[in-house]
Amino acid sequence: MHDELPFRVLFVGMYVAGFGMRGYFAAQLKRQGERVLPRAEERQHAGGFRPLFQGVMFFIWLFIVFSYAWYPSWMDFFHLPFPLWLRYAGASVGFLVFPFLIYTLRALGRYWSPLPVLRDDHHLVTSGPYRFVRHPMYAAMMVLFLSFALTTANLPVTVSSILAIILTVRWGRQEEEMMVHHFGQEYEEYMKRTGAFLPRWGRKT
Repeated sequence: MHDELPFRVLFVGMYVAGFGMRGYFAAQLKRQGERVLPRAEERQHAGGFRPLFQGVMFFIWLFIVFSYAWYPSWMDFFHLPFPLWLRYAGASVGFLVFPFLIYTLRALGRYWSPLPVLRDDHHLVTSGPYRFVRHPMYAAMMVLFLSFALTTANLPVTVSSILAIILTVRWGRQEEEMMVHHFGQEYEEYMKRTGAFLPRWGRKT
């Protein structure tokens, strides 16, 4: 019988840390007089599917988190045979992602939003991690979703994480279309010297 308690604590810890970080930066935006959620007319950049999907996934993830944290007997049915070293490695990588996410959010500053939106007087951020990668936050989130899957060794968490990674890649591409439309040649030049989710080594920055 596997002991899930350490992994339940690690998983919930990562989840709570993520919400805490998000809440802190949302509060920072409000103190600066910025809107956290885009106005209705601004949400067209995200498309109709994304806000709806994120709202539904929020409640699904809450159910998954609470189920795994409580760990009723039926959860054993969904256990995946990941080795312990891999699960602890996944948790370690997950916690290491948070300093990078904070670094990314600080680089974005007032331009961060839960949904892709162009704020008033929006300028292209190319400092911090954005000097090398166009979507460092999305890259970090994909690593975090992978960490969730490895840490829990749980089928519902793994399936949800894989779906989230696939959609994150899709949304990154959609966001690029929005940025090219808004910034034009400036963003196209930026794309030539940076990678989408990983740096383009050997390219001049």
